[in-house]
Amino acid sequence: MEVSKSSSTTMQVSFVCQRCCQPLKLDTSFNVLDRVTVQELTAPLVTVTPSRQAESSAGETAPECLELLSNLPVEDEETLLAELQQLKEEEAALVEELEAVEEQRAAVAEDLAQCRGPLRETDWMQRRLQYQKEYSEFKRQQLELDDELKSVDNQMRYCQIQLDRLKKTNVFNATFHIWYKITHTPRVDALFSPFLNIYRRTQNVPVLFRHSGQFGTINNFRLGRLPSVPVEWNEINAAWGQTVLLLHALANKMGLRFKRYRLVPYGNHSYLESLTDKSKELPLYCSGGLRFFWDNKFDHAMVAFLDCVQQFKEEVEKGDTGFCLPYRMDVEKGKIEDTGGSGGSYSIKTQFNSEEQWTKALKFMLTNLKWGLAWVTSQFYNR
Repeated sequence: MEVSKSSSTTMQVSFVCQRCCQPLKLDTSFNVLDRVTVQELTAPLVTVTPSRQAESSAGETAPECLELLSNLPVEDEETLLAELQQLKEEEAALVEELEAVEEQRAAVAEDLAQCRGPLRETDWMQRRLQYQKEYSEFKRQQLELDDELKSVDNQMRYCQIQLDRLKKTNVFNATFHIWYKITHTPRVDALFSPFLNIYRRTQNVPVLFRHSGQFGTINNFRLGRLPSVPVEWNEINAAWGQTVLLLHALANKMGLRFKRYRLVPYGNHSYLESLTDKSKELPLYCSGGLRFFWDNKFDHAMVAFLDCVQQFKEEVEKGDTGFCLPYRMDVEKGKIEDTGGSGGSYSIKTQFNSEEQWTKALKFMLTNLKWGLAWVTSQFYNR
């Protein structure tokens, strides 16, 4: 400690660590000391260490350790020296063992590194093959799904085309083909022009009137016969069956119920049933022969059918549409008037009638049904 006095009681004191010989920095309160403290501080030291002492590996100073050993008994000193020697030997053995373990670890690490190289390459190849297989499988599934999708698209497109075609198709005109011959005159053209306008609105093709000679035909079945063209009765009966089916379908479409008769479509054995007498059937088929000339049930059936056509005509001509069927019919006489031609009347009966007139009356009747078919189609097309 170094002390310097000034004129006052204030003293400057410097402190040095006796162990490390480094100056100490004290608090400022130690700058002012009283006389007693100064005397204690200025007293001579008992022992002063002139230099820094070295430290042992155990953290103690060498003189202190020697002082401790010098104060121990001889027996304890020998015991400690023996234990120290034993610990040194154990340390040497552990060091050797550690070196051996390190060598083994290095060898194992080297072997492991050598083994992992080929294994990783093989594993990578296997994974690559597995990936290629999975990719190929997914690609195959994708191609199959693409084919299925294209197939479905084609089917949908085809179905849509068919649906559009069916929507434009008239069921009645597709089911019942009625053909007859028209002699084009100014009067006939004026009479048929309303029908042509209605027919064109309900068809997607131009109007074509075909004929088979003097016959009216329905679905290629001729209705009537001539001396020069003796049509088989089976064909005539089939034509009557198609005609009954047509009128029956038109009446159902309109919600029309006939008053005196009920139509029974039954192929080439179709007939009418009287509503007043359920047991009375009027056959619209015939087999010809001598019995045909004396049995008038066939004629009664044709007149009854003409009555149903007349009821259909009256229903069609209701309202302010101005539409009417081309040929007038007289049910009581069983005749049809040639309105657009000669103006004559033709009987629908076979008895006391020529085949030519009977065939012409049937053709006029089919013409009325053809007009009625076009009208029903135009009025009930979307119903």
